Formats: sequence, C-alpha cells, structure tokens
Amino acid sequence: MEHPSMQVAAEEFGVRVASYGQLLEVRDDPSHTRARAGVGPLIDSGRLDREGLHLVMPMVRNGVPQAGEEPSYRCYLWFLERGRGERTLVLVDVSERRLKALARLDRGVLERVVLNLLGELPIGMLPGGGQAK
Repeated sequence: MEHPSMQVAAEEFGVRVASYGQLLEVRDDPSHTRARAGVGPLIDSGRLDREGLHLVMPMVRNGVPQAGEEPSYRCYLWFLERGRGERTLVLVDVSERRLKALARLDRGVLERVVLNLLGELPIGMLPGGGQAK
C-alpha cells in the first residue's frame, strides 16, 4: 500500500489566522494529545501577543492517524511577539478540526500580509551594488 505524500499543498488549507484564544484551544484540545510540537510552551513563556493575530500554515501531515485519532498537521506559526511588535516563526502541531476552524485569508488580505511581513525583514545588497552585468 502506498502512502500519500505527507506534504500539504498550499491550496489545500491556505494561510489561516489565529487569535490568542484560538491558540489556547489548540493547546487545550483533549483529542490532540500526540502533539510533539505543541503550542503550550510558547503560550506558557508569555511570548505570544494576546491582542494580535497569528498566521498558521500547514506544512506536512503528521503521519497516518491511529484508530480513533484525528488527523493533524505540522504547521508554520508566524506569531506576534508580546510587547515587541516583531514576528517569529516556529513549528507547531494542529489538529485538522482546529485548523479548519481558523479563518482562511483571501488573496487580497494575504497579499497585504506578505507585504507587511516582508517589510519587517532586513534588506541586504548584492555584491557590486546589486547591478546586473
């Protein structure tokens, strides 16, 4: 029996947005006990901004679920740092049910988000002033 690719196609879930409260629900979900990359330590550390929104995008499926277990995904979580106004990227496990409950960003909003995120990154120059030869 072949196993389907564990990689998640970008269009399958898109980019989702989560509030602090929704990330608490991910942490406290009793049906998702096998999470290896849980969001709990991040919440417990106090680094997660409670007012801002955080971006979630699944990267890979977490293997084949066992009997009675719900599918889950290893996701990128680009979270807003509390009190710093900066974002940090980490990996977390999110159940499929919780992932589907998060709002999906539409293309226009997603483009604005990408521009904002790119605006936070340092810009480097190519050797020679970046001029093409």
